[in-house]
Amino acid sequence: MNYKQLSQNRIKKAHFNRIKRLEEKYSDRIKFLKSIIKKDKVYLDKCKEYDREPSFIDDVNVYFSPIDVSAKTVNGEIFLNENLFNEPIEKQLRYLGGHEIIHVMQQEAGKVNGKVDKEDYLDDPNEQEAFKTQLKFQCEHESAEEIQDYIENLLDHHDIRGKEREEKAKILVEDL
Repeated sequence: MNYKQLSQNRIKKAHFNRIKRLEEKYSDRIKFLKSIIKKDKVYLDKCKEYDREPSFIDDVNVYFSPIDVSAKTVNGEIFLNENLFNEPIEKQLRYLGGHEIIHVMQQEAGKVNGKVDKEDYLDDPNEQEAFKTQLKFQCEHESAEEIQDYIENLLDHHDIRGKEREEKAKILVEDL
């Protein structure tokens, strides 16, 4: 075997081993996050509302992936942005346990009718439910300042200004 072939084989093996280590690391983190979520009052309340057992989350596939948003749910599977892996656990929990798991429940209950346009995103009842649940969840795990910053950043991200901003913020916090 020539040296180029030998080095290519070793590089491929090293790359494969790196990916395998990352997957194990991600898998361990996901199990840890799920164990916290299963004990959370907000999650437990939503399980009752949707007639689900708390262990329901154990059967949901969750991945850290290179996606263009913080998190998303597709066909009952949750994808967290891989950059969240190095963020504080609370930030990972807010997306997995407070928001995306609600979308899984909504999808299984037949409440989702396809993808929502970005301009209508915060008007969609499913998104409002998920954000309201997320904010309740955040109240259990994060400071008031962090939550307020999150809301401001969310409204900025969706370019919501003026009176509409005030109305949307009011809707998001009305159940707290």
